[in-house]
Amino acid sequence: MEKVAVTDGKIIYRRLLKTCEIPVTDVVWAYLQQEDVSAKMCCGSFEMEIGRVIVVERDGKREIFQFESMQEARELLEKLQKANPRIAIGYTKENRERFG
Repeated sequence: MEKVAVTDGKIIYRRLLKTCEIPVTDVVWAYLQQEDVSAKMCCGSFEMEIGRVIVVERDGKREIFQFESMQEARELLEKLQKANPRIAIGYTKENRERFG
């Protein structure tokens, strides 16, 4: 779903026809969100999971990156943590009080 790269100290992604970027040093908090979705098709139904990474910048701005699996979302979170170890990771009570 999302094409997101973490390179040269930036998160680079596309929104519609525009290429956007966020400096990784501006990110203060990032966490995962999972949604289980039931889908019906002509031959039956199936379950799938949608993974999201929510990124909160220093100025409070939020960006949501949505993926077709939690694995892709976890990989983005790992890349962010590697690029800036000071990012608060996880949807914890402490992080919600501090950045929410």
